[in-house]
Amino acid sequence: MSLFKTAPVDMFTTLRPRPLAGRELSEIKAVQASIARFGLLSPIIVTRNHGKLTIVDGRKRLAAIRRLDFMGLLPRSLVNIPFIELSELKDSADQTPALMSNRDLYNTVIGMFRQNQDVDAIAADLYLCHKSVRQVLTLSRLSPRLRKAFFNRTIDFSRAKSYAAIAGHVAQEEAFMALGPFATEQNIMDHIHNPEPHFDVPMRMAA
Repeated sequence: MSLFKTAPVDMFTTLRPRPLAGRELSEIKAVQASIARFGLLSPIIVTRNHGKLTIVDGRKRLAAIRRLDFMGLLPRSLVNIPFIELSELKDSADQTPALMSNRDLYNTVIGMFRQNQDVDAIAADLYLCHKSVRQVLTLSRLSPRLRKAFFNRTIDFSRAKSYAAIAGHVAQEEAFMALGPFATEQNIMDHIHNPEPHFDVPMRMAA
């Protein structure tokens, strides 16, 4: 079941609203440009408070969305803003899910990198942290079959990063056949250092 819900912009509030100026306003304008170009890449995290959705994480994103709405430039997809309630996120075993698909995130970051944009520029344009951009770039080392598994969410981002740390596509796929899609990062790291013999079994990939 998806953790995502949506609500119109006027349902959201912040604990201590304050005027925007200086460096913070510049940062919000950068977020605004990113949302206008790429959309919202991750949902806003909220708690419910007296019928309102109080921002826990995403205050600058909300401010950017409000500015776009005021200017008449808000993408139609954000008429209702995706959010996740903090209580439900804590109960989930997953990390905060991204609104952009694995395939779209990978293709966007790799495409920008191939256009000679560096990590700083990509992070600024997508409003992602540098670490996330670098981690996406490491997935270019994945074998095509494991990349397909990542695109189809057969393996999540953390497992994909771990398999990408294995040198060589054949070795990556052998590790996946030995460990399967539910192996932990530690399982994969242990396999890198101490690979065990295993029977060859077909990989089960999502169609």
